[in-house]
Amino acid sequence: MTAVRGLALYDDLKIGESLAKSYRSFYPNEQPAVMDTLTSRANFAKAMLKQVGTAPNQIPRKDITPYQARQMRSFKDAELDKQLTEVWGDIRESSADKQQLIAALKGKLTKELVSKADASAGRVIFNQVCAACHKLYGEGNLIGPDLTGSGRKDVNYLIENIADPSATLAADYKMSVVNLKDGRILSGNIAAKTDRTLTIKMVGQEQVVERGDITSIQELPVSLMPEGLLLALTDEQVRNLMAYLTSDSQVALPGQ
Repeated sequence: MTAVRGLALYDDLKIGESLAKSYRSFYPNEQPAVMDTLTSRANFAKAMLKQVGTAPNQIPRKDITPYQARQMRSFKDAELDKQLTEVWGDIRESSADKQQLIAALKGKLTKELVSKADASAGRVIFNQVCAACHKLYGEGNLIGPDLTGSGRKDVNYLIENIADPSATLAADYKMSVVNLKDGRILSGNIAAKTDRTLTIKMVGQEQVVERGDITSIQELPVSLMPEGLLLALTDEQVRNLMAYLTSDSQVALPGQ
């Protein structure tokens, strides 16, 4: 896909429009490179966002990673920002305390230290604390985004998203609080809707509820992913987890 990535060198709106309209004609393994190109220029990104939707020939919203969303925000284009918020979701600045935590973690997780860590042990930690919501190399669940192709080679990007998971939040992964007539409250992601039902994904389960049984739905601007996840781990465990998350391919579990 070198040729597709090379198209980013040309500031020609027609290229962006053509790529966006033909996005679904590319093979799934080619689409990430196409999306990288479409988010490399503000005018390309605007053309791409016009094609995002649920129709069979449109670009799925989930194909835009948080990494790419942040890149589009970096253009500081008001029109593009508005379009991205409407189509994809919100991005906000991290609070001062989270920025301090992020800075501290970046100091402990240099590229050199992560490269020396134990990715196999990191896979165990992933299975314990991440796999309930995230999938990597085909293993895990999809309450949150599939991490396999989400810009995870950048350790700093991983730190920012784990330390402050609500800072870059796709609409598909906002927490919804659903109140039911029988007194129950379900908190999760609304994964599917019909005229009659809602499907709610929660950690460890998925539940279909009748719309007639719902008294209210509140969408919160926060992620289901808990904050402080890395604070519960030792420095060694954090390094091992990062080594696994940034690995080029699946690694064996310890002892295998």
